[in-house]
Amino acid sequence: MQSSDNDVIDRPFNFMDAPMAFDRSAGWAYVNEFGPVFQTPDGFWMITSAEGVQFAHRHPEIFTSAKAFDQLGSPVPLIPIAIDPPNHLRFRKVLDPMLAPRVINLMEDQLRAQARELILAFAGTGKCDIVADIGRLYPTQAFLTLFGMPLEDRDKFIGWVETMVEQAVVDGQAPGEEIMLAGLALFGYLQEFIDRKREQPGDDMLSAVLALTGEEAFTNDEILGMCFLFTLAGLDTVTASIGFVMLHLARNPDIRARMIADPALVGPTIEEILRLELPAPMTPRVTSQAVEVCGVTIPEGAIVQLCIGAANRDPQRFVDPNELNTDHADRGHLAFGGGIHRCLGSHLARRELRLVVEEFHRIIPDYQIAEGVAPRIVWPSGTLHLSALPLTFPAVSG
Repeated sequence: MQSSDNDVIDRPFNFMDAPMAFDRSAGWAYVNEFGPVFQTPDGFWMITSAEGVQFAHRHPEIFTSAKAFDQLGSPVPLIPIAIDPPNHLRFRKVLDPMLAPRVINLMEDQLRAQARELILAFAGTGKCDIVADIGRLYPTQAFLTLFGMPLEDRDKFIGWVETMVEQAVVDGQAPGEEIMLAGLALFGYLQEFIDRKREQPGDDMLSAVLALTGEEAFTNDEILGMCFLFTLAGLDTVTASIGFVMLHLARNPDIRARMIADPALVGPTIEEILRLELPAPMTPRVTSQAVEVCGVTIPEGAIVQLCIGAANRDPQRFVDPNELNTDHADRGHLAFGGGIHRCLGSHLARRELRLVVEEFHRIIPDYQIAEGVAPRIVWPSGTLHLSALPLTFPAVSG
C-alpha cells in the first residue's frame, strides 16, 4: 500500500470496511489512516486531503471528467458533469444563469408552500419519519417544479431514482437488471416529456433550454443527458441532506435552540452539516498525464477518486473537523465540489434545505429521535443516506 507518508498499513484498504453506518467520523478516520494519497488494492487512487482535492479541482486538464464517467455507459452525454474544457464552458455559460439565486428566488414561495404542506400533513400526529415524509418527496417536487413537469409524476421519479441508487454498485461491476430497467424507464419518460415541451413550452428551465438557438442550442441527446443527470444527481443527494440536517439538529438541541432564536444561524448550521455529511462523498476523475499530488506520483490513465468526505474533515483545513460548530461555519467546504465542475444545482439545493428547516421549526420546534432508534445510513450504497429518521414531538393542532 503506497501512501504519501510512506507508512506500511498492515491491512489492505477496502472502502466497504469503513464503519460508516452509525458514525461517519469513524468511517472517514478509517479512510484517512491510509494517507492523503494512496492506491487501493484494485488499482484505483484515492485523494483524501483538502489540499490534494483542491489541486485536482484546479487542474481539470490533468484530472479529466469525461473519461471518468465513460464507465457508466450512458447512451447520452451527461451534461455538464462529464464534459471537459473547452466544451464544458459552452454548457455552463448557458446553464449557470438558469440556476442563479435570482431565479431560485422566483420559485421560493412555491417551494416554501410545498415544504409546509408536507410538514402539516403529519404535524397533528406527533410523529414522522423525516426520510419517508419529507426527504423522499420534497426534492423531487422541487425538480419537477423547476423543469415544469407535473407533480403527480413524483412517485414515478422516486421509484426510478431509488432503484438506481439503492442497487448501485461500488466495486466496478456491471449494473444489474433492475437498474437497467429503471434507467430505461426514466430515459423513456424524459424523452417523451422533452418532445411534449417542444410543442407546448412553458415558463420553466427545460423550456428555456429547448428555446436556445444558434451556437447555444443543445442537441436532443444533450438535453436528454442534462435531464437525466439532474434527476440522478440532484434528487437523492438532497433527500439525503435533509435527513442528515434533521439528524444533527435532533441530536443537538442546544444548537437547535440557538438557531430558532436567531434565524440568521440557519445558513451556517446547514453549511456545517453539509461539510460533515456528504451524500456523494467521492468524485471520479482520470489522469491525462502523470502528476505528483502530496508527494505521491499518480500515473497517467489512473482512475482517481477525489474523496471529498475525507477532505471536508481535514484537520489541516478545518477547526475541530469532526464537530458541528456553527461558529466556524463557512462555505469553504467542498461538499458541492470545486473548480469548473462545482455543483450546478448548489443554489437550489441550499434553498431547499433552508426552506425545510425554516418551515419545520416554525411548525414543530420541539422534537426528538424516537425512543430506541439508532439512526444508521444505508451502507454500502451509491449515495450515503439514512434508511429512516423517526421523530416524535408534541402534536400540533390546526
